[in-house]
Amino acid sequence: MSMNKTPGGESDKVQGEGDVQGEGDYASARKFDADERRFVKSGKVAEKAREAEEALDGPEGAELEEARRLSAEGRSFKPEPERRGHPEHVADKRNPKVERDLDKGLEDTFPASDPLPPSPGAT
Repeated sequence: MSMNKTPGGESDKVQGEGDVQGEGDYASARKFDADERRFVKSGKVAEKAREAEEALDGPEGAELEEARRLSAEGRSFKPEPERRGHPEHVADKRNPKVERDLDKGLEDTFPASDPLPPSPGAT
């Protein structure tokens, strides 16, 4: 930090480029502000607002709203992890009737008792 004299002759501490300012530093804050101004001047604000509205009305709307609500409370949104696992440990959600019907349809279409024709060139 450097020290500057104020008009009254008192010392005034001035933050340097790398000094912490809350959650960031002065250089990062200036870059963010410049990027934000550049985005506003690009004319894409209305387009991005429409995209956001469509996303809220879409299939992920509830998840986005939950993330917004948690963010307003100062908390982080952690989406439900995709459940993957070994097939033996995953619940079987098959419908037994559908499975029987499929098996019957396969058996009717491809009976196991049909002899297989010999392959060409087989001895």
